[in-house]
Amino acid sequence: MDVDWSKTNQGRKYYTEQAAADFASAGISHVRIRIADEASASLLEGLDKQIADCLENGIIPVIAYQADACKENPSEKNIQQVVDWWAKVAAHYKDASYLLAFDLLIEVSDALNQQPETLNEIYERIVAEIRKTNPQRIIMISPRLRSDAAYLHELAIPSGHNGYLMAEWHFYASGPSKTNERKLWTTGTAQERSLIDEKIQLALEWQQQTGIPTWVGAWMPGNYNDGDDYTVEEQVEFASYMTQQLTAAGIPFAVNSDTKF
Repeated sequence: MDVDWSKTNQGRKYYTEQAAADFASAGISHVRIRIADEASASLLEGLDKQIADCLENGIIPVIAYQADACKENPSEKNIQQVVDWWAKVAAHYKDASYLLAFDLLIEVSDALNQQPETLNEIYERIVAEIRKTNPQRIIMISPRLRSDAAYLHELAIPSGHNGYLMAEWHFYASGPSKTNERKLWTTGTAQERSLIDEKIQLALEWQQQTGIPTWVGAWMPGNYNDGDDYTVEEQVEFASYMTQQLTAAGIPFAVNSDTKF
């Protein structure tokens, strides 16, 4: 499950351990904790509790950083800010359980979308910095165009990966659509199902070529932010096919998000 426990003022204010306990009892095995703000002492204090609560309840925590300024303008100053953010977070969690993982960038978009070489340079620098304090921490990199599996092949594997690396990709992160041909889902036709299958196949082929496992960091069962016009029955049909195909492929996934769950 994608969670906003540390991303918004609302999320930070209302988070309690009961959230982790409830997700665990519902069968959630990991949470992707999204963060947009600087790694202040107060943010890290709240994050410490959330991570501890997850581990206590048998949930794997993943820290994911938004890095908006760097995506909008990948200048040296903004790139260094992201490297410094991860250096601080990595040093803070250097002795944490290795179940904790680092997801370096949430959905590459904006100007950075058009600079695949810069994106690879950013990953190289962040991984090198993290490895100074966390030599065996699982690190996750994602392709451009909002983590599209079609661009996995552009990723350069960071030299400091140490064998503890995954790739995170997205599809249907804001849900299916009844009109958008790229993420069409009406009644679950063969063509609509093939859109899901094709992206999964791209990920499986990249895994085979690189030996690096992948996972889906976000998909949404309905278009809650854009019309919200799928019935519960339609959402169940879409979600059933999605989970069936990802599970058959051996690809873990996070549902987007706790604010909609």
